[in-house]
Amino acid sequence: MIGPFDQRWSPRLEALLACGRSAGADLVEVFLERTDHIGVLAEQDTITSVTPAFGMGAGIRVFRGHRDGFVSTNDLSEAGLQLALTQALGMLGLEVSANALSGFEGLTSLRDFGLSKAAWLERCPGIQEATQRLLEGTAHLEKHGSHLQARRASYARDWQEVMVAASDGTFGRDVRLHQSVGLNVLAADGEHRAGVGRRYGTSDSPDDLRQWNPDQSAAEVCSSAGSMLYADYVEAGQMPAVLANRFGGVIFHEACGHLLETTQVERGTTPFAEQVGQPIAHEAVTAIDEGLTGGAFGSLSMDDEGMEAQRTVLIENGVLKRFLSDRAGELRTGHARTGSGRRQSHTFAAASRMRNTFIAAGPHTPEDLISSVDRGLYCKSMGGGSVGPTGQFNFAVEEAYLIENGQLTKPVKGATLIGEAKEVMPRISMCANDLELAAGFCGSVSGSIFVTVGQPHIKVDSITVGGR
Repeated sequence: MIGPFDQRWSPRLEALLACGRSAGADLVEVFLERTDHIGVLAEQDTITSVTPAFGMGAGIRVFRGHRDGFVSTNDLSEAGLQLALTQALGMLGLEVSANALSGFEGLTSLRDFGLSKAAWLERCPGIQEATQRLLEGTAHLEKHGSHLQARRASYARDWQEVMVAASDGTFGRDVRLHQSVGLNVLAADGEHRAGVGRRYGTSDSPDDLRQWNPDQSAAEVCSSAGSMLYADYVEAGQMPAVLANRFGGVIFHEACGHLLETTQVERGTTPFAEQVGQPIAHEAVTAIDEGLTGGAFGSLSMDDEGMEAQRTVLIENGVLKRFLSDRAGELRTGHARTGSGRRQSHTFAAASRMRNTFIAAGPHTPEDLISSVDRGLYCKSMGGGSVGPTGQFNFAVEEAYLIENGQLTKPVKGATLIGEAKEVMPRISMCANDLELAAGFCGSVSGSIFVTVGQPHIKVDSITVGGR
């Protein structure tokens, strides 16, 4: 049976789970998945790439004590699933037994979050419509930009159907839809260079690409490129910084958010492991991770272990409240599950991962933050970076301006923010009232997943700025 994931899968899954339990596993979990992806790339005024991809498979995980075994397969036949289970059991030294009692009481009624989402895939734009929208995007870049050497627009649509069944009775199904569009330009004039990119994305919205405003997005990208093209290089040093909202939250996500996942507690790589109930940030900082915001990239009806989404306060007024946890995290660290078990696909075992992660809004205006700085850096847009295992970070600033005597002055480029989470978090002394979220992707132990980062404007009292 390779038909739709519905109640008809129950007998086969129950037999599989009972078999695993009778072999001596404490818990058995099956994750079924079907995917449909399309990617389109436009360069200048030409479509240069169209990449459709389809996938189907299962991941089977068995637990015994604090150990687990995981095997994935593309064979969803009865024999294929049984072989994968046997292999996963074998990783823990367990064998299938025809005579042993399973102690498995059966699955609960199917919680089907996908019923209202049945028509999503067919309602999405087709390739012809997607290519037309991207070409509109590159045309608007040409209209708004100057000295552009390269114009690119990209679109990705990811549809996923999942079913999760586990020997604790968990039985759930969901359909997910993510769409994103990106614009990138490279501007050059003599020795001057500026590269700027923006990505826009939502979940659960088949009309997302149709609602996108390419003219507005292109104007934003080209304005940023124009500001940076002739900007002077920033001088390196220790200084206060104001980070803009939306994608500015990527630093908290990367430098601190990962340290609040139980995967880091298990590895012994988070400095915050024993600090629940203690201050780890300035009292101005409250940080939240949740999967509930409508349309946000990291939202989900249930996680990849079948647990419904929830809101988790990580830090409240500077005090560490809890960690993000999945099945394995709860088992090995004692931190209760938070609906954060996520994976890229059936080829990965779920792990504790972020969803929509952001610093909450504060009482100030963005102007309040800027006016409180005598001399520092305003980081309007963040670029790429790297993060060490214990929170050391290094992030490029894509668009930046000097703050002098409480005012924004000239644009500067080449800035890099350098620091460590446990040192920088206590220095975030002011949060503005303009919280916004931004779509992104996060790579970790269970693959690349859809996430949202976010924050209001925040002020960091002192941070190392790399430059010239």
